[in-house]
Amino acid sequence: MQPDRISDSAASTPVSRVTDAPEPGILDQLLAQAVAVRSTESSQPAHPLDTADLRELFRQILGTVPSSVPELRQARRRITGLIARIDELLSAQVNAILHHPTFQNLESAWRGLHYLWNIKRSFTGRRSGAEKSSDIEIRVLNIRKSELHKDLENAVEFDQSHLFRKVYEEEFGTPGGTPYGILIGNYEFTNHPDDIDLLKRVSGVAAAAFAPFVAAGSPALLGIDDFSVLEQPVELSSIFRNERYTKWRSLRRELDTRFLGLTVPRVLMRAPYADDGRNPFGFRFREEVEGPNRDRFLWGSAAWAFGAIVCRAFAASAWFADIRGVQRGVDSGGLVTGLPSHPFHTDPAGTAERSSVEVQVSEAREAELCEQGFIPLSHCKDTPYSAFYANGSVNEPEKFANDELATANARLSAMLQYVLCCSRIAHYLKVKVRDRIGSQVSARQIEDELVSWIHGYVTPDDRASPDMKARYPLRDARIQIEEIPGRPGQYDMTMFLQPHYQLDQLSSTISFVASRVELGI
Repeated sequence: MQPDRISDSAASTPVSRVTDAPEPGILDQLLAQAVAVRSTESSQPAHPLDTADLRELFRQILGTVPSSVPELRQARRRITGLIARIDELLSAQVNAILHHPTFQNLESAWRGLHYLWNIKRSFTGRRSGAEKSSDIEIRVLNIRKSELHKDLENAVEFDQSHLFRKVYEEEFGTPGGTPYGILIGNYEFTNHPDDIDLLKRVSGVAAAAFAPFVAAGSPALLGIDDFSVLEQPVELSSIFRNERYTKWRSLRRELDTRFLGLTVPRVLMRAPYADDGRNPFGFRFREEVEGPNRDRFLWGSAAWAFGAIVCRAFAASAWFADIRGVQRGVDSGGLVTGLPSHPFHTDPAGTAERSSVEVQVSEAREAELCEQGFIPLSHCKDTPYSAFYANGSVNEPEKFANDELATANARLSAMLQYVLCCSRIAHYLKVKVRDRIGSQVSARQIEDELVSWIHGYVTPDDRASPDMKARYPLRDARIQIEEIPGRPGQYDMTMFLQPHYQLDQLSSTISFVASRVELGI
């Protein structure tokens, strides 16, 4: 019978038995392939490069075996040429990989994070007291810009998004949580409506968490093809008056954009590899960066540099007022250090260094960029350093025709250095108010307690030393708590803070409002 024949075949033929057995796993398949490869290799002649027989090696490469000194010299020249050709082919392949936009974006992101981490580590242990620089924490959220936009777009309100839950609810809004001081986004934003919408939604999250969000503006946001145009006589104000920037102008009028910063231009993340025998590739390699533009260099977001000076300021004094400008011989303020630079081809080598910033931003151009809502990074001439001389937010300060002081107040409130300072105080106020939830106290009692606390950081002495101003960073401060009509137990808290630093010779004040402060009754 047919079944008997199948049974007999299965008993005598191993292949038939395998068909009835379970399918081998991946490990079994790999082991089987390895055995097959070894058996095949054992039956093939060895590759010439694997043999120790120099005669056979010369015969394979040159076609003959050198038998005299001239022939040996000729053979050496030919072999050297072949090695150089191999290096050339490998160099072309490595250059193609290094300069591919996808790889550049990946390398730039990791090098930017590594730069920020090194800056943070270099300041560890500099400060004594209750708050040490070791308290600086860097947390990474790996999310594409498109995914971030989808998250915020799918939420009915920004406070229902996953980003809000991560940044606000799990830290600032949770007892014992550690509020974020600043959010660095490794993104470039354009004038596309989706990008403008994303900026608006992110600014809402940043404002709620009192954690400014700093990213980068792309050339497209400025209406130019690349940042090199900034070195040409282009009037940016006329570009931003165009109807294509209607949404951008509307965004700048939003109060929450005080917590939003966009840096320009880009910074060098890695110097090009030189053929100096120190490259990690194991062969002669020189990175080709010459071209009609600067795209072959590895550029990155200047937001990393801004994050670095914020870390340095916090490590020095736990305060953020000193994050702009330069003092000669002092590593402080807005001075950016630690970025790579690349020398021009000069004789002797290294006589002149290129800037670590993509383009040279003049003083007039810097003022124009600030006026349009950007944070420009400028190169310090004849030095390997760069600096932030201003740190205005995206917000367009309101101008009052007959009140210069109110105009100055609006400008001050739009500067990230003071937004960071006020955010730091807001984090503490949140904790102190949270401790009172459920207690039988009045709004006036809470107000008196908070005013007493914040006055511990106030000194009216304008001539106080820098160290004294670091300990008492405010010249004046007031806090008001008012009941919300129709909502028993809920209050609005408004704080008025006047830092020691003054703007255009005017004593200015910043005010922030925290709504729905629940004290419980």
